[in-house]
Parts: sequence; C-alpha cells; structure tokens
Amino acid sequence: MQLFPNGTVFSVATAMAAAIAISAISNADPGVATTATPPLDGDICVLQSGWPALNNRVVRALDPTANSFKLDGYDTTSATKFPAGAGVGSFQVASGWVPLSQVTNIGKSGGDQQFAQWQYAEDPTGQQQQRPTFKNAKVITLKLDYDPALAWYDALDKADEAKEAIVLRAALPNGSTLYYLVYPSFDADPSMDLNQNMANTATFSLISKLTRYDAA
Repeated sequence: MQLFPNGTVFSVATAMAAAIAISAISNADPGVATTATPPLDGDICVLQSGWPALNNRVVRALDPTANSFKLDGYDTTSATKFPAGAGVGSFQVASGWVPLSQVTNIGKSGGDQQFAQWQYAEDPTGQQQQRPTFKNAKVITLKLDYDPALAWYDALDKADEAKEAIVLRAALPNGSTLYYLVYPSFDADPSMDLNQNMANTATFSLISKLTRYDAA
C-alpha cells in the first residue's frame, strides 16, 4: 500500500479539561479505567498513569459506563508491563480543535535508534556486538503560509506562550487519525524572503509515542 501525506489535515487542541482521577485500570484488552466521572464516548483524553508505558499517552474513550471507560486500542493484559494496582492516575479531555491550514511543508526529525556496543577480549574475531538502548527525541515541524487572520495563528501563539503540553492531531487522507502529545513552539514572526510567500514555523516536540486509530 502507498499513502502520500497529501490531503492530511493537522489540528491542535486548544483546551485541556481539569484532570479527573482514575482509581484503577484493569489488565484487559482494552484496559478499563475506573473513575467517578467518565468522559464521553469518543472523547480524546491524555492519560497520566503509574504505568510508564501508559503515562502521557493519548487515548480515545470507548463505551463509558457510570464509573468506567475503555482505553480504545490499549492492551494492558501483560501483568509484567502493567503490574496490577499500579496504573492509577488521571485523565484530561482535549477539546477546542483548531485546524492548521496553508501547510506547505511537513518535516520530521529525531527518533534515531542509539546502541550500546561492546566486545570481549577472548573473542579472537574482534567482532563487536550491540543492543538497542534509547531513541532520540522526535520533532514534527510544519511550515504555514503567514496569515494572522486565521484561527490557528492566535491558537499557536497562545500555545507557545503557555509552554504546556497539547495534543496534535493528523487526519490522514485514508481516514485514519494520528494523535501526538507534544510541547508546541511557534514563531509568530513570519519569514521575509524576496519573491516568496511569508511563512510561519510551528514545531511540535513529541512527549510520548503516537496513538493511531484506523478509519471507522
């Protein structure tokens, strides 16, 4: 399958609701969060959890009841990765989505795998070995044609001043959607190159792994 990014619509959430406590998350597929005030079905939430693999992750709420909701797409069955009782935390609902129009370039950098390397003195071949360690921080950079009359200009400027984490959404042309928890940075001062459109640059530093949902 080939899929070009042409037609992708990026948006940012301009509001994050107050954090609501999660008293437990089950070991299930998908995991079920227990809370006194569940989100609405389909709400996009940011999780804070005692489980590092689930902390700072974006999740879509699924099938809420009076005191619980499912973490759409998150398999928490592994008791090793998700120790029972340790997943308590909170969630915040992201809302106020503002589309980013007039995007002329999409850049991604970082994520390079780093390795620990070693060799043994008794190995006559002198062959080094390596195993993966961490990956470099990832950054998404968008270039947008300058237009301060558009809603995204003010939204990104305010996000830059706040320096708080926000959710970035990428709606792909095949109907699937990517969500990123990011720290935003925005240069409200446009570029000024002769014979070229003035432009702004928005930079989004990823805090955690992306969350992907296929088309309904």
